[in-house]
Amino acid sequence: MPPPATRSNRKQLAERSCGLLVLLGVATSAAAPELGDSASYLAIHAPAVALRHVEIIDGTGAARRADQTLVIVDGRITAVGPAASTPIPRGALIRDYAGYAVLPGLVGMHDHLFYTASREPQRNSPGGVEPGFIVNEIPYSAPRLYLAAGVTTLRTTGSV
Repeated sequence: MPPPATRSNRKQLAERSCGLLVLLGVATSAAAPELGDSASYLAIHAPAVALRHVEIIDGTGAARRADQTLVIVDGRITAVGPAASTPIPRGALIRDYAGYAVLPGLVGMHDHLFYTASREPQRNSPGGVEPGFIVNEIPYSAPRLYLAAGVTTLRTTGSV
């Protein structure tokens, strides 16, 4: 039975989960066609990867499963099961992540690809910009920042 949740171990689990979530998202995209500079964001370049001794949180509300192995082949999850008995394909890259959790990518239901500028800097700007609603679009970096935070699907709530 896992220890009772405390603020520090919840924070630690969240930090570790986000790291593996991004790793998993990156690893599962390894077989996908490369688009632009996406290869520079891949942490693992292998056709088969086994993440051993992880805790699986499947997102269905079921109890978390400790000491599991998750196998990814050609960008697809092909096996999940107990670390002691789940077969790992020959030649697969094996990573041990005891103490880490793997969970599905997050779905962002209210995401923006822009941010609004503060009015105070506008008032005091040397160019004399009139105060108002100024929007800075970030269509390049925003999706990458969401992915780094574990959001693999997002619904934009508008852009300019």
